[in-house]
Amino acid sequence: MGYLHLHPSSQGSLTLHSDPNCLYYDVKGVVYLSSKAVLNMYTVNLAYELWDTHFKVNAVSPGYTSTDFTGKNGSSVEVAAKRVIKYALIGQDGPTGKFFCEETNPAGTGEIPW
Repeated sequence: MGYLHLHPSSQGSLTLHSDPNCLYYDVKGVVYLSSKAVLNMYTVNLAYELWDTHFKVNAVSPGYTSTDFTGKNGSSVEVAAKRVIKYALIGQDGPTGKFFCEETNPAGTGEIPW
């Protein structure tokens, strides 16, 4: 599939965690990974429920962000905010029910497989 890096917020991806070529393939934190997968499914359900409205529902990772929690490692808060705002302002013809992390998939569409 070509995904070799797995950002922590992408850890709900069943596709990536099933790929032995994925950098974090051997990391299987049951509670954290399961909670991320639940959020991903909830995104799909909300997108389905709102498909005939003007709302778009997508999961968006801000990426690894420099905060107290990360020991001030990662991208700036401004970079993280730009990533989220991009999808918050997506047009009516934009995607819905998708998962985006531009840090994990920067060369492509930013879309992460479920």
